[in-house]
Amino acid sequence: EAIRRADGGVQLVQSLVGEAFGDEGMILCYGESPDCVNWEKPLSEKCLPYKDYTATNIVLVDSGHHISLVLNHDQTDPSHKYLMAYNPHDLAQTRGLRYMSTTVASPDGLQWTTVSEDSTRRHHHFQRTIWDESIQKWISYSQYSPHRNFLYRKRQIGRQVSADLIHWSPKEVVLSVDWDPNIPPNVEFHEMSVRKVGGLYIGIATEFDSEPIWGSGDDQNWRDHAYSTFSLYVSRDGVRWQRASGTDPWMGTGRPGSYDHGFVCDTVAGQLNCDGKTYIVYSARREKQHWHGRKRPENRGAEADFALLPVEAFERGERNHKEVMEAVGQSPKWDAVTISALVLREDGWALLRPTYERGKVITRQFVFEGDELKINADVYGGFIRVEILDPLFRPYDGFSYDECKFITSQSADEIWHTVCWRGTSDLRQLWNKPIRLVFHLHHASIYAFQFIKSESGKNSDPAGS
Repeated sequence: EAIRRADGGVQLVQSLVGEAFGDEGMILCYGESPDCVNWEKPLSEKCLPYKDYTATNIVLVDSGHHISLVLNHDQTDPSHKYLMAYNPHDLAQTRGLRYMSTTVASPDGLQWTTVSEDSTRRHHHFQRTIWDESIQKWISYSQYSPHRNFLYRKRQIGRQVSADLIHWSPKEVVLSVDWDPNIPPNVEFHEMSVRKVGGLYIGIATEFDSEPIWGSGDDQNWRDHAYSTFSLYVSRDGVRWQRASGTDPWMGTGRPGSYDHGFVCDTVAGQLNCDGKTYIVYSARREKQHWHGRKRPENRGAEADFALLPVEAFERGERNHKEVMEAVGQSPKWDAVTISALVLREDGWALLRPTYERGKVITRQFVFEGDELKINADVYGGFIRVEILDPLFRPYDGFSYDECKFITSQSADEIWHTVCWRGTSDLRQLWNKPIRLVFHLHHASIYAFQFIKSESGKNSDPAGS
């Protein structure tokens, strides 16, 4: 799970070890990176010991693989700098429960203490959680489906909200293949991670291209054979979602033999920004999801409550699976899952580019906060000028097209640019006034803009123009 540290660095806590089907014996380990690309797994005596080793990078045992790791928006308590919600599998089994939902807190990402051992409502199955400033609550997206019922396998995306990461609202369906006539009926949603960029919710949904293959023997029904890909969804309120990537996957699987040929899945919530790029961590593997030859659990009917397999039954199934795979000359184990990253231009989710050499973008009317305007634009080989209009579409004095400094660059790697008029970027004289921005594009593209509070004494352009 990738998160941004409050001090500006980056850390990642991810490595999960154990049986993927039942979550038995899984542990959570710690790693960190200065640039989102090169990762280290430092050993610390603050972490949990293993046998005779007192310095490890193990931070949690019995973690399962359904984890939400977040940077706490409320930094008043240093011991609660980071929060995490997860489902301890082994502890639940010892108590005769199907599941538990535990919340823990940490000051450093290494040492964790329990805040709540269990929640009345399960935030479960690949939950992805972010803090939503607009509603002052945590929102979590996870799989909504009768996932433990093997007669009916239709994965959907559900949403829950919470004020404290402990008490959750009932889960509501917010994304279903049944709602979009352009999506084939065999597609299922495995999970969706969400990040909020400006006022827009952007979701990356894992779509299972489910195949009509059913397990046989002992009257078992099981359909869980699929390649998976990513599709992009957007929403204005986090509830109603629209497919933004068209009819084709936003990111498909790789060529045969590649590390991600069979499966791309499990993007993390939020995003990491470093050196003008956005990184979103995900997992991938070489082969598709399948369960050929594995013994299935007892069929208990469409409405029955399905309990997780006991360890002995799962081991018997593994032996059966091994015998079948060895008979056809294949490895009895799945390929190793890789930890990978989607890399995009920072805030580069969409761009506006002129059809020909020149173009113009006019925004809606709004009132801004901040005293400086920055734009994310590709102006290598071109330029942009910006004017600020009043409600009658007239430029405010000092903020016309001709008074704006040319925004250009000698490098394609330069992402953000500060807009200046008459040698200054100071916009305080336009506070509390309704404005529209007009971006004049000349062989250039614009991705995003934002108003910021400038550092003291840095809102003047020494070169002037």
